[in-house]
Amino acid sequence: MSFVYSARTLLGLLLAALSVVGFASTFVVGAALTKDCGVSPEVLAFLRFTVAGLAMFAVGCLTHRGRARLFAPTAADWCRFAWLGPIGTCIMAWCVFMGCARVSAANASMADALTPLMIFAVAAFKSRRIEQREIFGLVCGLVGALLVIQIVSADGLALEAYSLGDVFVLLAAATWGVYTVYGREQIQRLGSFTFTTWTMLIGAAVIGVFMPFGGFAWPTTVSAWSLVTVLGFFSTLLAFWTWNAAQKYLPMSVLGVSAYFTPVAAVALALVFLGEQATLLQWIGTVFIVLSASVETGRNRN
Repeated sequence: MSFVYSARTLLGLLLAALSVVGFASTFVVGAALTKDCGVSPEVLAFLRFTVAGLAMFAVGCLTHRGRARLFAPTAADWCRFAWLGPIGTCIMAWCVFMGCARVSAANASMADALTPLMIFAVAAFKSRRIEQREIFGLVCGLVGALLVIQIVSADGLALEAYSLGDVFVLLAAATWGVYTVYGREQIQRLGSFTFTTWTMLIGAAVIGVFMPFGGFAWPTTVSAWSLVTVLGFFSTLLAFWTWNAAQKYLPMSVLGVSAYFTPVAAVALALVFLGEQATLLQWIGTVFIVLSASVETGRNRN
């Protein structure tokens, strides 16, 4: 097994790590655009997937092989794209940015802290048996994530500061769980590039229908559009494609738990770009998250 297995696993972990950093940047960039630049969450959801989806479509159309892959989906695939695209892209992103507009970037990253639980909840709904060791890994990761985003602190639970923004964060995690679990078969069969491209473009098209009617606030400055570019290419194209590509190389349990690292990355980015300092409990939370990932990867190596 093992060289091939290890090489595939390492590639999957690298892809998952890139997706973690990309998704973490979403919360920092989204907070800056919604709070500082006043851009509407609906506009950001539309722009990020329009930019990323069109870029992937253009790259795919450059070669005959790429065009063949893009237009390989069957009628049944298009039907699944039609509902997975809006759920996993525009609805998920709108919930994230609604959360970013109401809570801090680190706290909004709770969406990814909840993602592993949502993934396993949706998988269990599809009759997937969950082992005790897997549950232990999930619990360790969740405890670590709660410490990192400071819902659990030295003063106890800090729930009083959480309200409507957290509802949107919870919904974002739920929609991402559905997107990941129900899209897995298509990704394995069609490839992550095709799946990511079409779900992004369909999601952007759905939310684009509402753009002329809402009186939404668009980016108006060079700096705002620069952030939109980062959001489209780094936080969206890179993050989504690497996440979906990692599904080819990692078990769902390991990939799901990798999302626990997103709050850690969000706190690190906030430290670099916003000057926020990590506390001792946040570092302890990081240790729990690493333990969680170790449990899951160790379980799947046996």
